[in-house]
Amino acid sequence: MANGNDAVSSTAKSKSLNKPQLPWRPFKDRPTGIWIEETMQRIKQTAEPEGIESLFRNQIPKDAKFRTLKHLITIDGKKRPKGDSAPCPMCTPNRFLTGSLVWFPDLQFCAFIGNCCANDDVLAEAEKERKWRECRDDEETYLLAALPLVGPKLTVLESLKPVALEAVRSYRKIRTGVPLVHDQLRKIKQEYGGQLTLTQIIRDESNENDDYFGPAGLKGRGKDAVETRDHTFGSFTGHIAVIKDYNPVKELETMNRKLLAIAAHGSEAEALNFIVTMTDKERHAAVVILRDVDESIHKFRTRLQDLASFYTRENAENFNAFFTNELNNIYYKVEFASIRGQPRLTFKRGGSTYELLRGSWADKLDFNWPA
Repeated sequence: MANGNDAVSSTAKSKSLNKPQLPWRPFKDRPTGIWIEETMQRIKQTAEPEGIESLFRNQIPKDAKFRTLKHLITIDGKKRPKGDSAPCPMCTPNRFLTGSLVWFPDLQFCAFIGNCCANDDVLAEAEKERKWRECRDDEETYLLAALPLVGPKLTVLESLKPVALEAVRSYRKIRTGVPLVHDQLRKIKQEYGGQLTLTQIIRDESNENDDYFGPAGLKGRGKDAVETRDHTFGSFTGHIAVIKDYNPVKELETMNRKLLAIAAHGSEAEALNFIVTMTDKERHAAVVILRDVDESIHKFRTRLQDLASFYTRENAENFNAFFTNELNNIYYKVEFASIRGQPRLTFKRGGSTYELLRGSWADKLDFNWPA
């Protein structure tokens, strides 16, 4: 077994002059993941870190700086021969059962120490470095898998342009074709969560509230008192159809622009070469962008599905009851039909008729998103 006495500080040497030094393996550089994993498993299996010769088991100064290799490793005290705790080379005779596998870059060795054994400033520095390294490793692992998918994702976005264009036309037909309906349903969505509600004025002392629109109950006192009652006609689906503005084409363009800001790499090797050249800021920004696009495509699909749900028979029946009721100052007779497999809502008033045909775009929402 190699001996690393030259790597131990003079402080550590002076503390151990009166007893023989146990052998250890020197580590001039941060150990590999394979050694870390093997050592961690051996600690858990044997519950005797003091028996692992590659670890430094002699006295270590409490102010020696270290880097955490594996955080919070718990030893099973029942596996230890005497059922006791493990000795800590940093604070002996104090003992512990949960500690960390660490590397001392200046002293060039590794040890298994308790989690509260070093000085506070040393612990704080090691914890900061550990969190930074874990964040970096997580981001690099994510990018290694995600970067080769940028190209295929751009292809999917391109294929969805006709769907988005057709959906925009469907939405705008609702907004511009029956604007009074659109406005009233938007108010219903905002004030009643989509519950089709009409308010009847039972008593109005002032006779100035013929167009009263609001929650039922008693409002005001004396000559200003207004007593009302709400009547409901079910609810409606497809709330996205009645928002003030909806543009899935713009959503696609935003996602496309974000992906183009990140280089597309066709293989893991290309992605790895790109990742290692990134600064911390660039790497984090790339992760944020890619995750944001994944969330945006999910929202894009969900909003389109919601728009498609506006064109249902149940909606037509509820709309018809709502818009033909005498309490509603906007009159429309609403009918449902299926034209060549596509649902259609027809709004009729007087001699005018306006048809809202959903369109085939709603049949193309089951697309595969590379993930």
